[in-house]
Amino acid sequence: MGALVTKALRPIKSFNIENRAHRIISKEKPVPAPKYPENIEDLKRSLKSDPNLDEKLDKKDPSLDDRLRDVYVTSLGRPEDDITREKRIQNPDRPLPLDRKMPEEFEYGFKEPEKLKYGHTILRDVLNFISAHQSNPNEVTASKIAFEYKMREDDVKTILKYFKTYEVYVPETKQSPAIFAGPASLRKQLEPSDVKKINNTDKVINNIGEKHVKSPT
Repeated sequence: MGALVTKALRPIKSFNIENRAHRIISKEKPVPAPKYPENIEDLKRSLKSDPNLDEKLDKKDPSLDDRLRDVYVTSLGRPEDDITREKRIQNPDRPLPLDRKMPEEFEYGFKEPEKLKYGHTILRDVLNFISAHQSNPNEVTASKIAFEYKMREDDVKTILKYFKTYEVYVPETKQSPAIFAGPASLRKQLEPSDVKKINNTDKVINNIGEKHVKSPT
């Protein structure tokens, strides 16, 4: 409500504002700002103690200039040049970065390692096999994921138990039916190869198992 009132009164306040400003500026003596009663009493006391106070304030006092000439500053610290020079000298144990460009923005917010130890994985692979497992849990099992990504099966089971990817559900409206954008549909559209990659490990695991079974005989 206040904004509407201000907007409505703005044309009235700005009406003929330029002529009004020139009228005030062209006055010989502008009207001084009103003073507080305390300031008036202080001024009266000052004039009572020294009636020629106004004349002294308008004239130059040579004694004040002499006092300024006697004032000097002595510095007891080190020169600024020496401190700046020391700061410029780099510590060989802690060199400053020479490349001042903006750091590269990584997809997941941090740089992914180039090599991984056995039993370790990266966030990209975790999202891949979690989505693949949610899309087809019967085919993409924990044992297949552990074999494919060289991880311990217990760790894979723990990850699949406590971590899930986001699922989007759009409720039904009068104009459109309900839509479920789960990991299965997104997986087929975005990354269909990862599911096949993990599914193909079933044949490899079966072949290794047959070799181990036949080897004792």
